[in-house]
Amino acid sequence: MDNLSKKELNKINVINDAEKNVLAIISHSIAAAEEVFSILTEEDFTVMNYKVIFKALQEQFLAKVAINITTLSNYMLKNNMLNKIGGIEFLTDLFQSYTTDANLTEYLDIIIKNTTSRRLKAVLENIHREIETHQPIDEVVSKAEKEILDVKKERKGNLFKTSFDEVDKVLQKIELLENSGEMLTGSPSGFRDLDRMTSGFQKGDFIILAARPSMGKTALALNFAVKSAAQSKKAVAIFSVEMPVEQLIQRMIGSYSTVDSAKVRTGKGLQTRDWENITKAADFLKQTKLFIDDTPGLKVIELQSKLRKLCRENEVGLVVIDYLQLLSTGTHFGDSRQQEVSTISRQLKALARELEIPIICLSQLSRSVEKREDKRPIMSDLRDSGAIEQDADIIMFLFREDYYATHDPNNLDVPLETEKAQLILSKHRNGPTGSVELLFVKKHGSFADYGLQNSKI
Repeated sequence: MDNLSKKELNKINVINDAEKNVLAIISHSIAAAEEVFSILTEEDFTVMNYKVIFKALQEQFLAKVAINITTLSNYMLKNNMLNKIGGIEFLTDLFQSYTTDANLTEYLDIIIKNTTSRRLKAVLENIHREIETHQPIDEVVSKAEKEILDVKKERKGNLFKTSFDEVDKVLQKIELLENSGEMLTGSPSGFRDLDRMTSGFQKGDFIILAARPSMGKTALALNFAVKSAAQSKKAVAIFSVEMPVEQLIQRMIGSYSTVDSAKVRTGKGLQTRDWENITKAADFLKQTKLFIDDTPGLKVIELQSKLRKLCRENEVGLVVIDYLQLLSTGTHFGDSRQQEVSTISRQLKALARELEIPIICLSQLSRSVEKREDKRPIMSDLRDSGAIEQDADIIMFLFREDYYATHDPNNLDVPLETEKAQLILSKHRNGPTGSVELLFVKKHGSFADYGLQNSKI
């Protein structure tokens, strides 16, 4: 204490006085006690004597015992607490210090801010220790981000939201929607019938888009990303674990330019009109706020860190992850891939809630689909984890019946340039389920609303 400055000593005295005054107030007022016990814990107190008294007061309150100096001192004596604070004199001084509970809010604010400061210092010290012990720096950074955010959010998370406040918020939102004339309440998918069913992809939603290989789920997800970025003017993040960014951009250019994707990929056979369309598509894509990460072997902890940073710096409307089974936790789960995928699924759902953004995650389906006569996917076909079914707010399956016909060796018909596709909503936590009909244009690798073949993405 001798080395503390006058300013630091004054700060300690202010905190100690606030702690003492809060205890004095709750020992005299049941209404104040209800408020304090819903906000503070004994760990919020820095003076050991005050910790002990707070715990005793809380136990008496929960037992519905009338609190006064007699009942409290008897309780503390019986439970070997009175000697820990130096006897009845300390308790008497506390009770006699009460004047009014008018400044309770101010005292609580002082205590809460001090607790936040102490926890933040502890997090920073822990970060320093991990750096000194040469922990992987990407893990340290991601963990630090989460812990720092948790310091602030923890106190808010303990508080109830009242129907009085929340109902008014919902009514205000409904009124805004009515006056705006806008049907979408979330991020647009860019597909008419899908947006009608979902009202857009909603904040905090974890969305699964699943299909067998080569069904076009990456192409559809890219269509979602580009259309959403163009219509909402918000940032859209794409995490591509499977495909490098150059290939993704090639596919987007092919899709929007309506130039044969093989020509875009090889650069061969391009005509003047093709180049005009490609240039137009490139200019369009440059003006969308697409952020692409193509880190191979991406860990969820890295994805969380990158996405939190992006959300701090931009208004993010949508996130696309391609795809779930290629992510890893970086943690050893033995031979249980199912357990690891379950963990990833839970973490992505929590991340969507935390950042209040819709996350679309692509997923593979098991081979069991191929063994059935009716090859339309069902939720039990989701590969590696039944937890995906539980965590997801929306589960969509992409299905093209013509795909199986064109891959049938006994079918000698010439493959069609376009195919009807079904987007099957098997789960929709906050809305209807059903199917949306789309048109798949194979040459461009793009999807359109059914019947609008010439629509661009």
